[in-house]
Amino acid sequence: MAAESDTGGEPMSEGWSKIAEGDVELRERRGGGAGSRDLAGALGAEGLTLRVWRYEPGNEMAYHRHREQEEIYQLISGGPQEVFVEGEVVTVQDGEWLRFDKGTARRIQNHSDRESVWLTMGAPPGTGITDGIRIDPATGEEIPRT
Repeated sequence: MAAESDTGGEPMSEGWSKIAEGDVELRERRGGGAGSRDLAGALGAEGLTLRVWRYEPGNEMAYHRHREQEEIYQLISGGPQEVFVEGEVVTVQDGEWLRFDKGTARRIQNHSDRESVWLTMGAPPGTGITDGIRIDPATGEEIPRT
């Protein structure tokens, strides 16, 4: 028997689910900045993370790496955009993909005059927010969580 979706999409079934991106709540990061939609959570996925992020001009994610999670990013629209990777700026065009192993420091940064939209996937899901390790871009040192 299918369970009702809590996102307003189709009922969730034993082996599959369906949603529309616009039916998933857009949530801003604490303190403001880019907003994202947790598609994996809305779909009931347990073995990966999947989000659509919207970066307004000037928005940046924290420079970070992960304890467990490998990630893949795709720039859906708004290109060209920049990702800061291990101290180097990488230019990304619409439709291009990037893969990061868990130990690679990275940050999406929108230094353009237009919104950018990114799809991000990660696996395994890790331990939630504590899987991410913030890194000081100037020194490469870990920034302790407070």
